Amino acid sequence: MNEQHMNPGMYTGSGQPRNRLYNFGLTMVVMGASFILYYLGLFGTVDGPLTPANMGAALSGLGVTQRHVIMALLSILIGALSWNWVFNLTSVFIGARMTCKAAGKDGDGVCGATVKRTRHLSKRSGQTVVEYVCPHGHRRPEAHFHPVKKGPISNTACLACLAFVLIAVFCV
Repeated sequence: MNEQHMNPGMYTGSGQPRNRLYNFGLTMVVMGASFILYYLGLFGTVDGPLTPANMGAALSGLGVTQRHVIMALLSILIGALSWNWVFNLTSVFIGARMTCKAAGKDGDGVCGATVKRTRHLSKRSGQTVVEYVCPHGHRRPEAHFHPVKKGPISNTACLACLAFVLIAVFCV
């Protein structure tokens, strides 16, 4: 067979065959987990320890009430809504996730290197001055902050918790 017609990704461990094998393996893991959960009774069609009625009986035997469930779901919802605000505020206060705003070598962009925040006493004014210093030697009074944004997993957790809270409050 001519080497020009061969798929180079086929032998280097990348490309379509590897992706298809990975997706097949992932599908088999999900299917196996689904079978296990089915036979444990999570979906309600087979009697098992995870059947909704059995889970409810076990939780009520432990003293868990509807209010406990609502409070737990509300706590998860509040955590999912506010984790990135807390993380971003903490990052700003400690000076993390900051990059240099100085002009780049070509003069058309910014340096973009990670900066370190330093504080020192000004000889002229006698006040504490905050400077951001990058490894390239730029010293600036300001730096660019890169906040963490919510992703699809966080948004899904928020919506799922909100849906479960609404179900627990209005449908039970």
